[in-house]
Amino acid sequence: MGARSTIAAGLVGLILSAGLVGCGGLAGDLGGSESGVAVDLAASPAPGMRFAYRVRTTATISGAGVRELAESQKSASTVQRYVVEVTAATVDSFDVRVTGESLQETVVARFGRDWTPLKFGVEREGQYEDADLSTFPVLGEAFQAARDLSGHWTVGEARPWERTMTIPPLLSVRMRGTSTLKRITRLDGRRAAEFDYVASGEGSYGLSRLQMKVSGQHWVDLATGFPLAAKTSAPGSFMQEGEAVQMELKEERTLSRSESAGL
Repeated sequence: MGARSTIAAGLVGLILSAGLVGCGGLAGDLGGSESGVAVDLAASPAPGMRFAYRVRTTATISGAGVRELAESQKSASTVQRYVVEVTAATVDSFDVRVTGESLQETVVARFGRDWTPLKFGVEREGQYEDADLSTFPVLGEAFQAARDLSGHWTVGEARPWERTMTIPPLLSVRMRGTSTLKRITRLDGRRAAEFDYVASGEGSYGLSRLQMKVSGQHWVDLATGFPLAAKTSAPGSFMQEGEAVQMELKEERTLSRSESAGL
């Protein structure tokens, strides 16, 4: 296997080890819509609530730059689970503890009702340490998306968003896009705001320039302001030693009602 194929194959493992887009999949029943409706989306959890998520990520690569790879090395998938437990809530903020299969420590955070992080860190041996939200791609992207979708919305309204998707030390992409509130619907028996979003951007994978697009859907629970589900497709391309490599990430995130509590 050549050096360029080895590096390209490493992209699959890099993406799956960290999780990039932090969005995910549709589950349950969708029904009816309401046109011309305005909603205020704010995080409104109560202490003792528990939100259990399952995230499935699939990564594929193709193109001349990976022709030396076996077909089995051109795709891979992984499933990660994490749980957000609400430990306290006030008029203006709420506290959570996050545990998960891919988390080495317990994440401890405080958010404003608009999902602005007021405190974010980890617990190590019983001691709290501040941490950078962006270094937790699965969680960081989910919390940033929740912040982008909070506030007062009217069905049909579109808003811009911008942020950097990063998996240290090799992958960093600056994305700019638009979220649109498509309708108010029902998902798994709960009223939800359904959003469409699209984005594109440029960044780097190692020394190569990377171009990427993102499209997907996101469902937010109207009662709690927490995500119920999301699904995302993110195709991209880069050059490896003068030859093109195409990549695609697909991610599905679902809330497990059976493992959650307080809903």
